[in-house]
Amino acid sequence: MSKLPAFQFYPGDWRKDPGVQALDFYERGVWFEMLCLLHESDERGVMLLNGKPMSDEALARTLGLDKQNLTTALTKILDYGVATRRESDGAIVCRRMVRDEELRQTRKKAGKLGGNPVLLKQNPTTPVKQNPTPSSSSSSSSSTTTSVVQDKSAATASGFDWDSDCPPSLKTPEAATAFDRWQEYRRESKLAKWKPVTIRACLAKFERHGAKAFADAVEQSISNGWRGLFEPGGGSGGTRERKNDRNTYGQDAASKAELLERMKNCRKPVEVRNAI
Repeated sequence: MSKLPAFQFYPGDWRKDPGVQALDFYERGVWFEMLCLLHESDERGVMLLNGKPMSDEALARTLGLDKQNLTTALTKILDYGVATRRESDGAIVCRRMVRDEELRQTRKKAGKLGGNPVLLKQNPTTPVKQNPTPSSSSSSSSSTTTSVVQDKSAATASGFDWDSDCPPSLKTPEAATAFDRWQEYRRESKLAKWKPVTIRACLAKFERHGAKAFADAVEQSISNGWRGLFEPGGGSGGTRERKNDRNTYGQDAASKAELLERMKNCRKPVEVRNAI
């Protein structure tokens, strides 16, 4: 993997992340040093040593820490959801750094294909009205004016960040994967992008139910072709949206037949065209 001179760091997101803020100053320092190692890893965002998961002993020696002190800090970092361990091999993962790297690779591939095809058709003398996309690093800043390729969470409006805005009870790999799957479903269905306030309100509904309920709701909505997510047990909001979905795709056939039969039994002529 090519070396990058820097990685993105947002002080506002660092300050707003409840998991990071729950750590003391020593533990935050340990996590920041780990971020530097994650950035230099063979698989950016994953703590590896010669292609294999780095052991806690090796990590302690690399950071120059006592193993017991590292274990204490690392336990809190993982318990608070600041970092996770990959299920396949137990490697420590920074989810945001992994997503940033995936986005950088996507833009890199798009650049090799010619960038945004819409821009290629423009007259060079005609100004293009386009919001520049954020650069993944200083070395790739020259391509930000031509690259509009979105990441796997592209249906999410700008201003929402999973790591900092997601409720603590949903900060699990299972919920993060379900969230990305839901965004992909909405994009493929050509549904309107959700505003950040809408996403936060939706996630807040599932905060008391947990990550599994959220993942199940995503699969349920995708399999039924619904436009919204419904918390377990259903609610008035979910009922209304299910009705809207049904009305969009046509009324129930049995209800139509019953309505026609009632109209046939009326004594006075009834205009039924609009009722059907």
